[in-house]
Amino acid sequence: MNLGSEEGNISKINGIDIWWNSFGNPADPAVLMIMGLNSNSKVWSEKYIQELVNNDLHVIIFDNRDIGKSSWVAEEPGLISFIKILPSFLKEYFVEFIFGFIFNEEGKFNMENPAPAEYNLSDMANDGVLLLDNMGIGEAHIIGASMGGMIAQVMALEHPERVKSLTLFFTTPGFDTPGLSGPSVRFKKSMRESFILNLNGKEEEALLVTERSLRGSRFLFDEELFINEIKIRIEQGINTSNAQIAAVGASPNRASSLKFIKKPTLVIHGTEDPLIPVDHGIYLFDNIPNSKKLILDGVGHEIPDQLLPEIIPAILSNFKI
Repeated sequence: MNLGSEEGNISKINGIDIWWNSFGNPADPAVLMIMGLNSNSKVWSEKYIQELVNNDLHVIIFDNRDIGKSSWVAEEPGLISFIKILPSFLKEYFVEFIFGFIFNEEGKFNMENPAPAEYNLSDMANDGVLLLDNMGIGEAHIIGASMGGMIAQVMALEHPERVKSLTLFFTTPGFDTPGLSGPSVRFKKSMRESFILNLNGKEEEALLVTERSLRGSRFLFDEELFINEIKIRIEQGINTSNAQIAAVGASPNRASSLKFIKKPTLVIHGTEDPLIPVDHGIYLFDNIPNSKKLILDGVGHEIPDQLLPEIIPAILSNFKI
């Protein structure tokens, strides 16, 4: 199975094109996997997908709207195009200016007065539901990572009849949930550096800086291996001007709604997550009825292949297989 090739399908769904692919026997229980912010479906590891298929599951991956080979809804703003041609010191000035809006005084992502959004998480959840319709699938186990976990929560709340179970990797009920931590200082520095690299057209370096900062201390970061993964992700398509963060900001906080999620739920979170700290995962576990948790020591905002022997059985148990 080679996830780096040109295989896959494009279907007209919800008025846009959605790229998707599936693995395993369509007669087996369906698993819909939803990826996170600024990330196309190639971020899911081949080994992870194969492990699920080996356990008699029909695995479906897709590119969220505005990324990969699905429709790019948002275009590069004129301001960003203008900034790209400025001298370096002015680029850095503008990035500092923009970051003044991204974070609030507490150092958390600023969810107040978000920029007008072209879509929200409900629209993105609907993309997933309509993809299942397109494939003739009534209900599926939903696995969501980061923003994908936010979309998965919305699916369980707004389309419960389509959801068999939830597996929520390193996600949150909302960045503005009172009492929960903001991203680490180190990660915010890497965001700035990555932003400037993207403005300078250094897409690969930007991804490398971000990924390095997302990893925990438990496993050594294999830079050479990741550089090969970057090529696959870029070939699939990365829209650095997507409106996904605006979609997150335009969507209501889910903290008070978690009690209405009645599906078997497994929360998986690393103790060293610098983007969505582990207290967000603990909050989900504490507030989703009868949920289970798997806390991974020394792990960041990542799904290490080395821990699949621990992760896969926990997921299968949640699926009730």
